[in-house]
Amino acid sequence: MSKLKVLCLIIAVLHFTISSTQNPLENRIDSLLHNYTKKNEPGLATSVIRTNDVLYTKAFGIANLDYSIKNTDSTIFSLASVSKQFTAAAIWALIKEDKLDLEDNILQFFPGFPEYGKSVKIKHLLNHTSGIRNYHTLMYLSGFNYDRDYYDNQTVLNLAKRQKHLNNIPGEKFIYSNTNYNLLALIIEQITKQKLDDYLKAKVLIPLEMKDTFVRVSQGKIIKNKAIGYQKQNDNFIYNTTTQISYGAGSMGSHLNDMIIWMKMLNKQIPQFVELAQFLKTQDSLTNGKKISYGRGLMIDDYKGYKVVSHSGFGYGGQSQLITVPEEKIGIIIMTNLQSINPVLISYQILDMLLISKEKDVKATDTPIVFTPQNVERFVGGYKELNSDMIMYITNDNDTLKAKSSLGKVSIPLIQSDKNVFVRLNSQNVKYDFNKTEHYDMIVTFGGTPFYFKRAKITTETPSTLSNFVGNYYSEELKTVYHFYTEKNTLKLSYKNHENISLYPIQLNSFGNHDRTLYHFTQNKNGKIIGMLLSCDGQVSNIEFVKDQTQY
Repeated sequence: MSKLKVLCLIIAVLHFTISSTQNPLENRIDSLLHNYTKKNEPGLATSVIRTNDVLYTKAFGIANLDYSIKNTDSTIFSLASVSKQFTAAAIWALIKEDKLDLEDNILQFFPGFPEYGKSVKIKHLLNHTSGIRNYHTLMYLSGFNYDRDYYDNQTVLNLAKRQKHLNNIPGEKFIYSNTNYNLLALIIEQITKQKLDDYLKAKVLIPLEMKDTFVRVSQGKIIKNKAIGYQKQNDNFIYNTTTQISYGAGSMGSHLNDMIIWMKMLNKQIPQFVELAQFLKTQDSLTNGKKISYGRGLMIDDYKGYKVVSHSGFGYGGQSQLITVPEEKIGIIIMTNLQSINPVLISYQILDMLLISKEKDVKATDTPIVFTPQNVERFVGGYKELNSDMIMYITNDNDTLKAKSSLGKVSIPLIQSDKNVFVRLNSQNVKYDFNKTEHYDMIVTFGGTPFYFKRAKITTETPSTLSNFVGNYYSEELKTVYHFYTEKNTLKLSYKNHENISLYPIQLNSFGNHDRTLYHFTQNKNGKIIGMLLSCDGQVSNIEFVKDQTQY
């Protein structure tokens, strides 16, 4: 071998060695994301920061399959529900201008809105304690095809006005509802006489130099470098053709470079917006005095001893996740244009890479939480989600608690993290809190989002009186007729755009559909079925239906 060839070989080996060792974090994240990306398919974009350093920023996959355009750090992705913190930022700007107050009653902006006997205030919309039902769930239950049919914020307002009840007394409970933020968008536009996009840009985005971030407030506008969102169906990629123009809770677009600025702002690294960062992360208290795990457009949670600020988003064709650790000035943003990619899971896997050394060094000197290991048998049993048909089964396997939902396939081991509190063994952002109240016996939280459960005795036997439930039921709140009928000893349901749904017994006079919807039939004093109360997704409770007594 010639000296030149030997020299070239040595240089190549050195280059490979240096490139593979110069940034082990980059290599680990590359390896992690490799599992989620395939050649010539939609993908994702990710940035990771610490203090003033961008530790990682890369995009994978195709933004537009029609033209084989690749995702980059300037590709515009849908933020989905990550948008809520931006709507909250516009509220902050109005409060600074003395044009709005957190204690303002929403009735002053929406005459004719139901009063419910309790005041719903701006602060209740911001922190999801208003009790106002989630409009996406309401539209689904009414038979509205919100992926194809037109709707806007006025549609959402009109639907909310028809609801006779709240899920809870304002301020009593945190129940996530997109309706809150669509109403906030309407309030902002009513006060400013501007579109949310224009006001947000003037007061927040342009001063932050987030020049390409926007709210989609109209159709037909060209969006350069836009990633098309895709679902995979039968080995084909399908994109959405929705005509909706609803925003406030979602419908924003941004790219990695802009979102890096936003994460630095949240970590209080931009002096002129420290007040905004504090406003967004402020946690109000419930009526019982307990702090809410939601600020203003942001989830606030504890993860491995650190305060973590985050929000995820889910929409047709993509998901998003933003997470920051202010104490360490860490920020992670992940945006996808393939709906099946779960950025929440990825974000915590990356976060673990950043915290693993710090957790031992920094937190080892902190006072540890001291609790006595508990007899786990006391937590064993079946729990039904409030306002849903989902069951959570808690079992004991050799003194190890395990959890399995009726929608899950396997039992997941839990480890104790505090008195009456357990976390998933390999996913500690998911918590099971058994500190019960008169309203619930367990709360399961995902990154701070709570789901409430009550102990329940579950039945699987089909009642002999199945025919008593047959008939047509009408809801004034949904403007919808539900038709219940029997087929092969099974209660079935059909309504607009939804046919032949099989129901199964879950409790006395209650049925479920294996999709977090609960149908509870009501009786008069003589035991005759006269109506039905419909609950769904844990976000909508007891929509009233009246049975037509003339046909059956």
